[in-house]
Amino acid sequence: MNTLHLYEELDCLTSKSLDEIATPADIERLEELIKMSSSMRKRYALLVTQESLLHWETGEVTDFVEDSKSDKKIINFPIFASAAAAIVALLSAWGLSKQFPQDTNSSQIALDNVESNKLAGKTVIAQKGNAFDPTADNSQLPFTTEVEVLPAALNKSVVFSAIELLESEKRFDGGAIISVEDNFVVWDRTDHLSVPAENGILPLEGAGMIKLSGMVVNVDAQTAEVQETLQVVDVRDLSPQSASTIDAEICLNKGATAYPQTTEFELSVEALKGLEGQDKFSLGSSTNSLIADADQETWENLTSSFVVPEGADFLVVSLTARIEGPESLLPNPSGNYADSFRVNLSTVVH
Repeated sequence: MNTLHLYEELDCLTSKSLDEIATPADIERLEELIKMSSSMRKRYALLVTQESLLHWETGEVTDFVEDSKSDKKIINFPIFASAAAAIVALLSAWGLSKQFPQDTNSSQIALDNVESNKLAGKTVIAQKGNAFDPTADNSQLPFTTEVEVLPAALNKSVVFSAIELLESEKRFDGGAIISVEDNFVVWDRTDHLSVPAENGILPLEGAGMIKLSGMVVNVDAQTAEVQETLQVVDVRDLSPQSASTIDAEICLNKGATAYPQTTEFELSVEALKGLEGQDKFSLGSSTNSLIADADQETWENLTSSFVVPEGADFLVVSLTARIEGPESLLPNPSGNYADSFRVNLSTVVH
């Protein structure tokens, strides 16, 4: 059986396992496939990641799309898959990747990687130093770095698009709201991430709250993470003789889980500099974090303050949710939420 057929078999058996319809023979065969090579174990981990990315892409639109059935379905993960099945499956993949040596020859690994990339349809955004460089050649990136850089790469892609739009002086974006203040322009994505009350969590203010995208799981590192860009502020028109400080504040909550899970939230402000149409480099950043409690009825407050460095062109405010350890292999299916997001940019002219 060729490698492509093995990948298709792995996809179907993984789907059955998470849907709790796999027979003992299916489970045994799934274990055999995972043991075959490191690329099969990587493919197994990426199947779970793929479901998170699809949910991130479609958002609430999926609620209005009528399901269509096909005779040959490769993967069909429900949003609320069995906790027990997924934990066992993902722990197996992680354990096996550490236990079995990589005895596959280099030519076979290269072939497996090419075919796996075709099946998953992935796009990797290259990083060049500390610069935002989504146009860089990514053909030489090793296959194993994709899961590790994915949350940061997705976030940087959003930031790059926002900056490109602000530099072109456009005032409309289908995925964000652009507002013009006295000496700066704000690109704000929070309304695009807004949802009503759900999963037992009520908005702290008004009728909506921010819902973060699904987490990306890194089986090898045992981490699950999502980064959301909330605001990009164009400060190129601020007076060079002024001293500016940006203060960000947000309230946080997370959905209930049937098992203990520690989620860390980070609120970050970063200053970027660079000529129009070129890579942007970081001038510095400020990050504050907290560990969320398990009470869905209360919201926790997180703030971050940052003195804007001289010469900064853009300020990026982002929110990260992260889980580490074995519990990260099945991220909270009920989601992570934020509300009462406020940013204040104060300027003093010397």
